[in-house]
Amino acid sequence: MSAAEKISTWQLAVLFQTYMTGSAIINIQGPILFSAQNGAWLSLLIANAIGFVILYLVLYINKQNPGLSYVEQTEKALGRMGSIIVISMFSLIIFYILGNIVYGMSQYFTTALMRETPLYVFNFLILFVAALTAKAGIEIIARMFHLLMYVLFAMVLLMLLLPLPIYEANHLLPIIPNGFKPIWNGVYVGFGFPYMDILYFSMILVYRNLDEKKRIGNYLYAGLALNGILLSITIAVSIMGLGPLAFHKKFPLHLLSQLISIGQIIERIEAIFGIALILGTYMKITMLLFILDAALTRLAKIKEKQLVYLVSIIVFFLSLTMYKNEVELGESGSVMQPVITFFLGFIPLVIVFIATIIRKSRQHSS
Repeated sequence: MSAAEKISTWQLAVLFQTYMTGSAIINIQGPILFSAQNGAWLSLLIANAIGFVILYLVLYINKQNPGLSYVEQTEKALGRMGSIIVISMFSLIIFYILGNIVYGMSQYFTTALMRETPLYVFNFLILFVAALTAKAGIEIIARMFHLLMYVLFAMVLLMLLLPLPIYEANHLLPIIPNGFKPIWNGVYVGFGFPYMDILYFSMILVYRNLDEKKRIGNYLYAGLALNGILLSITIAVSIMGLGPLAFHKKFPLHLLSQLISIGQIIERIEAIFGIALILGTYMKITMLLFILDAALTRLAKIKEKQLVYLVSIIVFFLSLTMYKNEVELGESGSVMQPVITFFLGFIPLVIVFIATIIRKSRQHSS
């Protein structure tokens, strides 16, 4: 990695917010509402609290190994063979998630907007543009996404404010109609997406300019808190606007945007939802491609950004072959993804965390 490939603390914080909220603010409502119903916003906040634990583990390991990526941190804690095992599982998770995201976005467009267009057209276009952006490097990504994040948030804010006349607060009650089991089901879904994604972002921390004296932890904790507030608001307004119908829709905000009608002038602004979905998905895919390339190239000890296109081709074929229909994708995201990310991502993170503590204590004692 060249010395020029550095970003400021603020740019890193914006990237974190874009990464955590950009895609989730469009995609998270359906799965959590289906699992937790009226208590979905509460499930999201609990999952967000678990996210703080994951972020603490990541930041502690990074603090003990400044200037090193998660690959080097793992190698330092567990040795070369341990690093190969952990990063291999880390990479497999990202391949799996990328396939899910690309397929999910394409399914939305082929079922809701452009029904006659083949699925592979959307898969290819989104991956092609994302790969070109990832190849450009972290500085370009940080500059581009800084503006795109504000555009995305403005679109979502518009979708939340325009349906204000149809909101009914009484739809939020009762909060826990069927006990706490549905709430924990929602937490389970939220753990898998988006909060385990914090682990993958650990590969970006190494690009921060260490000459700055700002504490990155304060920015990231604040960004994670903002993420929880924003996502819980989108879930709450989905319930207030759609009532029980929100529990059975994959994209409640899309349906909500179809109900907007202001003086027969502003009606059915679902195109804004489609644009927001494209933006959020594009930014998430770009960052995951960059992270996956950084992890594999550092593990193989070769020059960075050499595997972006190869990785994109693999993801393209995965997105075409992993699922037969949208139902299988929904089951995978809600049932399998939390399990896979827990065993292949969270447990290795905890092991690296414990090994880092032991190594640090041995250094102090010696």
